[in-house]
Amino acid sequence: MEHKNSMGSRIQVREIKRKSLFPTLFSKLLTLYLSILVVTFIFFFAIFSNAFQKYYVDYTENIMIKQAKLIASEYQEVGSMKQSLQKTLERVFLRVEVLDSYLDATTWIVDRDYNMVVASGKQDSMMMDRKLANPEVIQEVFKGNVISQQTGFEQYFATPVLTVGYPIILGNQIEYALFIHTPMPQIQKIIDEVRDILMKAVFITTSIIFVLIYFMSKQMTKPLKQMNQIAKKIANGDFEKRVSIDGEDEISQLGSSLNYMAGELDKIEANRKSFIANVSHDMRSPLTSIQGFVTAILDGTIPPEKHEKYLRIVLNESQRMIKMTNDILELNKMEEGNLPLKKMEFDIHEMIRDLLDNFEQVTKEKEVKVNVILDKKDQMVFADPEKIARVVQNLLDNAFKFVNKQGTIEVETVAKQHKIWVYIRNSGPAIPEEEQKSIWERFYKADLSRGKDKKGMGIGLVIVKETMKQHNEELGIISKEGEMVTFYFTLSKI
Repeated sequence: MEHKNSMGSRIQVREIKRKSLFPTLFSKLLTLYLSILVVTFIFFFAIFSNAFQKYYVDYTENIMIKQAKLIASEYQEVGSMKQSLQKTLERVFLRVEVLDSYLDATTWIVDRDYNMVVASGKQDSMMMDRKLANPEVIQEVFKGNVISQQTGFEQYFATPVLTVGYPIILGNQIEYALFIHTPMPQIQKIIDEVRDILMKAVFITTSIIFVLIYFMSKQMTKPLKQMNQIAKKIANGDFEKRVSIDGEDEISQLGSSLNYMAGELDKIEANRKSFIANVSHDMRSPLTSIQGFVTAILDGTIPPEKHEKYLRIVLNESQRMIKMTNDILELNKMEEGNLPLKKMEFDIHEMIRDLLDNFEQVTKEKEVKVNVILDKKDQMVFADPEKIARVVQNLLDNAFKFVNKQGTIEVETVAKQHKIWVYIRNSGPAIPEEEQKSIWERFYKADLSRGKDKKGMGIGLVIVKETMKQHNEELGIISKEGEMVTFYFTLSKI
């Protein structure tokens, strides 16, 4: 970017921009959504895995306890038939083999002397008639307790096991302790298989959601990119571009606002061009007259006896130019807040009567009937008299411009509570509804079809609006077909 220093030399200024990890809104949205998705699935996977592991261990434990209870019940039934112990153990052993095959478990039956009387699985030959070395666990079962634990029998197995102990009662006495051992790796294998299935489901779901998020983020940022491009074109003075709006969400509302802004800027630009054309025309006319008359006086075209007449015309034209220039400067100062109010008490009715005297000539020329309806003879208000006089002057000037020949001008004041309402009406063509808001805009000049005596630059009503805005008072217009055009404003009365 080039700039000039105080000596007029060109210097290069490098724009330093902070590098962003995510430079576009699309990348920010995509990263945010994916981060939320990944964190959510990791959290879900961890919670579900731990919950399922606990559930499956509890589920296996319940099955083992239920099977132990069935074996103990069958053992009691066999024992009640007065059969020999050997036959009883054979019947129970068959049941145990079925259980071991179903749960891939190892089953022990231990007597009160801690000797193994039944040992299933690969350890049956090694464990038979062997005295167990951990009596504290066995004692718990012989006390009538059902136990479930994952420790206490490590010396008998190569891998960790889940053990369930269940008492076997014969008659009224606990004669045996039943132990069922299920390998934990077997349980863990099933848990891992379920985790694999869950992982695949999460991966597939994540992939689908990733695609949806990608296209959703693209869809969300697409209109923003379009708005950015159009905003740049608007900044370059192209106000005809518009954003395509689809939907009613916040982005669509932003697009509507951008379109509205472009339309308003387009209107302001058109009014500005019209204003410049009007200023150029209004300035050119008096300058041309001044130049022509002065030249004619200097070269002798106009005789000396007519100099005074044409010098007065030159004076009037120069005063007209000064007034137009002052209007522009005053409006700029008002909009910038550089014209503070000087409020004081004054009689608004006296002001209205004095200002109406200025229109005596145009009243005669247009044969206008002027009706003055004042609330009472005197009415003191508190405002800036110089600025309010300008408001009344501009509104009266506007009314006399557009009143039809042999028409009516009406000025009325009405006291309402602590306010005075001033109404200035004129007969003649109504102001179309679509123009009623525009007349208060800077540079706006109404359609020439509404009047033939339309001079100036279209900023009189803008000055009125800014003045009443400074006073924090009401200002408005009422115009309907077949009725008088009414401008009104309020003032604080004393």
